[in-house]
Amino acid sequence: MKPALVIIDMQHYFFRSEERRVKLSELITSINELIDISYEKNIPIYQVLTVHKSDKSTWNIVMKKYNFGALLESSYEAELLPEIKFDESQEVIIKTRQSTFIRTNFEEKLREKNIDTLILCGVFTHGCVGRTAVDAYERDFNVIVGKNASFSHLKNQEEAMFEVIEKEQEQLILSNEEIRKLLSNIGN
Repeated sequence: MKPALVIIDMQHYFFRSEERRVKLSELITSINELIDISYEKNIPIYQVLTVHKSDKSTWNIVMKKYNFGALLESSYEAELLPEIKFDESQEVIIKTRQSTFIRTNFEEKLREKNIDTLILCGVFTHGCVGRTAVDAYERDFNVIVGKNASFSHLKNQEEAMFEVIEKEQEQLILSNEEIRKLLSNIGN
């Protein structure tokens, strides 16, 4: 197994309401724990951010329909939360759609490093994390979703996404402790 940690959309915008912040501090702690584990095991880390251009060239259909720009370049809402451990060893991937694979060179970067397993975390499980998991599977990557390190405020949609990932695609949804155990042989 040659894994990478992929942290998705831990940006101000995604926590703009109370229901989206309900588990924020536990989420940050869990993601930072996975970052520490990745550093210990020398596992590559990708920090994935959704960022759009103000000229509307990257906007999705719904943004265009309502003429509503969000996550615009250089805006506060597009910034990574400062509590997330970040340094220059982490590679930043900028995306404009829910899946990290759409309109990016993410797959090529993974293939260059012979990565075959993605440990996914961040927000939202029903959206960008889940869509990236499904697309990773379709591209023949193994997927592990960090159960403690991902979140959705829409629980019924999160459960449906977990069902697809775990039952249909036979991928893993694991706690941080289970991930640590699974990675115990790496780098030893």
